[in-house]
Amino acid sequence: MTPSQLFAKLGLRLLLVLCCIVLLELAFRFGAWEIFVRPESNAGQSIRLKESVKTLGAGNLEFITLGDSRTVYGIEHQRVADAAKTLGFNHANLSLAGSHWMTINSIVEWVTGRGAHLKGTLIAMSNSSFVYTGNGYYEIGSTAPFMSSWDTAKLSTAVPFDKKEMGTYGVYSALFQYREDIQNLLMQPCMRLREKHAYASQGIAALSYSVKTSANMCSVPTSTIANCAAAIATKPSDVTVINHCKAELAQSKSQLDWRNWQTPGAVPHLAALAKLRQSELRSMNVKKPILLVLMPEVKLRSDALNPKGIDEFVRATLQPLVDDGTIVLHDYTRFFDDDVNGECSVFWDLLHQNTLGQQRLTDALIPVIRDVLYGANQRTLVPIKAR
Repeated sequence: MTPSQLFAKLGLRLLLVLCCIVLLELAFRFGAWEIFVRPESNAGQSIRLKESVKTLGAGNLEFITLGDSRTVYGIEHQRVADAAKTLGFNHANLSLAGSHWMTINSIVEWVTGRGAHLKGTLIAMSNSSFVYTGNGYYEIGSTAPFMSSWDTAKLSTAVPFDKKEMGTYGVYSALFQYREDIQNLLMQPCMRLREKHAYASQGIAALSYSVKTSANMCSVPTSTIANCAAAIATKPSDVTVINHCKAELAQSKSQLDWRNWQTPGAVPHLAALAKLRQSELRSMNVKKPILLVLMPEVKLRSDALNPKGIDEFVRATLQPLVDDGTIVLHDYTRFFDDDVNGECSVFWDLLHQNTLGQQRLTDALIPVIRDVLYGANQRTLVPIKAR
């Protein structure tokens, strides 16, 4: 075989390989891998949510709740659904652990693109969701299943590409985004089958499911991050809290200071971040106003980990949206700060409320939801019995 024939043969094989890669990339972008995705992964949770909405029918969605894991744990979604049903409405929980604003907007675009004509929307996020543009590269997994096409521009806004960070390569390639999921399936196919089977029959129940956990963090000292990090666990749930404090110890020693954010040039990215959050909320294809709830935060986190001055920045960002009727704002950030039993009794870690905290917040929220969301759309008014 002559050199030219050899090069031609190798070139043809290389071309075939490249064509296969391109075809696989296109297939993955249009959801070909979704049926195989690990259910408990970020992408898997989004795909399960999609399937639940498809089972219900997007056109049957009237009111929805959107948010991240604080929303998943912090609100008693079944009670909200029951309150809506008493008035003749459907209210579905579409919150997802790991969600950030890109994911929330993508969910809205997806459900409205499939026939949902939403009468009202509850978005429950925290001050922490106003610290960064995105929520890390794993948000690509949460968002991608809701995109009708692979939108690199949208993904890279929330997840800037960094050649040193492999996870960010997913903004350009669906095939690359699912690489770890593919590897996991090849290494543990039987476990994947068991996981898929476990979630196969969840149906629409997931749209009103309320996560329950009775654990609290009262046996861990939370006066400072350092005290928490140095604590000795007395029960299994303490380990999560202590490890979280250990992971945050360095950040607590270099806490950001945004108290001078209004000074030109002091914190340059905040003006752009405020405009982005305002644009995201104004552009949502849902009936206005949106009920925006700022979820409770552990006082230790608010005081020692979040940037100093974040409360004022978030309020300043949202006030123009309140003024123009885009949102109705209810701020529960400090809801448990002065709790008579100590806020440790209503949180199971530094981020999430337990069942008691969930119940207490839901007690406060249901009258607000009835007034803001259901009030303008009432059909048959039937009083909701107090619990």
